[in-house]
Amino acid sequence: MPKRSTNASNWLQSNAVRVTRVHFVFIAFYILATIIFDSWNLYTHEAVRQLWTAAGILLVINTVLWYLSRLKYLNANIYAFLVMTLILTDIIFAAYNVYWQRGLASKSVMLFTVPIVAAATLRSRSILLAVTTVSAAAYSTVSVRYFFKNYGESYRVELWGTIGLYSAIFFVLAFLLIIIILPKNEKF
Repeated sequence: MPKRSTNASNWLQSNAVRVTRVHFVFIAFYILATIIFDSWNLYTHEAVRQLWTAAGILLVINTVLWYLSRLKYLNANIYAFLVMTLILTDIIFAAYNVYWQRGLASKSVMLFTVPIVAAATLRSRSILLAVTTVSAAAYSTVSVRYFFKNYGESYRVELWGTIGLYSAIFFVLAFLLIIIILPKNEKF
């Protein structure tokens, strides 16, 4: 019995460390994109300040979670908790970017794929579907909030259609990931 717990703990720890390491690359590319857009004057100084602050906060949280995931804990669930904390931070980060980039007109919708794929690394259907649901809820909430705060920038049919399309894509991605993470003897 202790052997199984140790294997689960080792697997979850390794998984948590890997997910946080990949996030360092994700944050680096995000910062690089911000620098490029700023150097071509596509972003205002205020926008760069806000995006850089969001990236800095994500970097600090990821660094703390990376450090904590490298420590040995007796309870394997701590590693899953660390990954879930990072996933929730990713959802907030993606939602902030979508709102900042004008809601449904945002190109940052793609950022919601990061927490969905990160959730798949925990190999749990329920966690993956819960994260996908929260991502869809966060996306739809910030899109609706931006739309009605800036009423008249687009059409309502575009709002609802875009929310429906991207939410459906989130779930299609989740179902495809479920196929990948399912054990071979289990049916979908």
